Parts: sequence; C-alpha cells; structure tokens
Amino acid sequence: MRIKPFEYHAASDLREAVQMLSEEGADARALAGGTDLVLAMKHKAVLPKKVVSLHRITEMAAINTEGDEIKIGALATHSELAAHLELQKVVPILCQAVSLIGSWQIRNSATIGGNLAHASPAADSAAPLLALDATLVTTSPSGDENIPLASFFSGPGATILHPGQIIKEIIILRPQGRSSGRYLKLMRKRAVDLSQAGVAFQAELDPAGEKLAKVAIGLGGMAPTPIRAPEAEGMLEGLSCAEALKKIPSVARAVVAATSPIDDIRASAAYRKLVAEAFFKQAAQEVLTSLTAG
Repeated sequence: MRIKPFEYHAASDLREAVQMLSEEGADARALAGGTDLVLAMKHKAVLPKKVVSLHRITEMAAINTEGDEIKIGALATHSELAAHLELQKVVPILCQAVSLIGSWQIRNSATIGGNLAHASPAADSAAPLLALDATLVTTSPSGDENIPLASFFSGPGATILHPGQIIKEIIILRPQGRSSGRYLKLMRKRAVDLSQAGVAFQAELDPAGEKLAKVAIGLGGMAPTPIRAPEAEGMLEGLSCAEALKKIPSVARAVVAATSPIDDIRASAAYRKLVAEAFFKQAAQEVLTSLTAG
C-alpha cells in the first residue's frame, strides 16, 4: 500500500508546530509515534497534504511525578509509562493498561497523546485515565487550554480538538489517601490485539482509611466513546471496603446498564456486556481486597 505524497516538516518547537498545523487546517496532521497515522495514510483513510512531526520537541516527552500533580507529556511512549517506577507505585492502573497496547515494538513508538487523539472507543489508555480524572492540557496559537478527559471525546474517532490544537500533556492528581486500581482487557489473542472490552476500576480511601472517598469506573469498547459509569460509582462511595464487597453484584449490573456497545466482527454487544460485568466484578474484588489488606 503506497502512501499518497505529502509535505513533511519536523517542527523545532511547540510554537512552530501549532502554527503550521493551524495554517494548514484540516489538510495537516501532527505526527507523534505514527503507529495510527501512518496506517491510516496507507489505507487512504487520511490524506494530509502536510505532516508535522513533533519528535524534536523533547519537553513533550517528559514525565514529572513531583508534587500533587502528575504531568505526563503527550509524547511519552507506552513503554516509558509502563516501566516508570513512580507511576507503577502511584497510578499502577495506567501502567497496567499501556503495557497491554500492541507489541513491544508498537509500545516503543506509540505515544499516550496519540492514543487519546486517535479517539478509538476501545483505546486502552482512555479508560484508566478517565478513572483517574485526568485533564488534558492542549495548546494552539491562541494559547493553552485545560480539558477534562471526560469532555474530550465527541464520537468514534472524533474529539473536540480543532485544527492547530494538539495535546501537550496529561495531568493526574496524585491520590491523597490509600488507593488501588485495576485494568482488565479482553482480547481475541494473547498479544498485539485491539481491546474488545476494557474495564478500569480505581478506588481511594478517606484520610482515616475507613471509607471509600472516591470510586471511579472507566469503560472502553462499551460505547461510541470511552465512558465512566457514575451511577455505579455512587453506589460504592462512602462505604467501607467490606460493605462495598457485598454490593459488587448489584453494582456490576449498574455498570452494564451504563454501556451501549455495538455488534461487530470482533464481538457481539451481548458478549461485551457479559465481559464488562465479569471484568468489573474481578477488578472490584481485587482492588477492594487490596485496600482492606492495606
């Protein structure tokens, strides 16, 4: 498959990148890891006249875990995130998810910002980042803008980004109480496969370590966009872990009720719902048990 000729430019800094992307509008695309964009260009799904590479903008690959805000540059690769020791300690749910993306070759190139901007309903990074209440910092010629990830996706493969606006970094607030998270993904094969369904469960205890102060459930592949399940979350918040464990079956039904998956070649909607229910039960059991054990 040949790629239609295009103009290539490697931006020297972020300002130059967004300026060029803004000038070209819909005829330009930003190149991060390229694992999604290049494939789309080969299949003629995307035919940009100009491709602006971001690989020289090294500050966009930084991972900063100091302070109350964890800041992850949009160009950080999945391999870097999966292997980051502080992230493994503080937000292991994210490390679990990105370690399941593609092959090791893909993870060495693909970026967290690209995975989100591609906006697949089953994007593995999206469900855990939703569960972590992540905020995206975007930039354009008019300046920076903070966008809650929950407001970012507008449909399958679509976001609220406008031409010339790109993801600069992802911000996650460091959990203040004892916390735990689990991400589970269904694949047809044991590796190098898209998610058929993904469930992220994140919970945090109050300062006294007695009640669930925060509960978040992120779902991938279960709706036109990655989603949260707020009604199910509310059924667990304020409970002790022992009380929450008893409610897992009823909460699992609320999780399924929040979904609207499709039938496609990879799985039926009914099967995805069964998987989401089973995965939620497993993830919740593991997380709540770990918090109980301390």
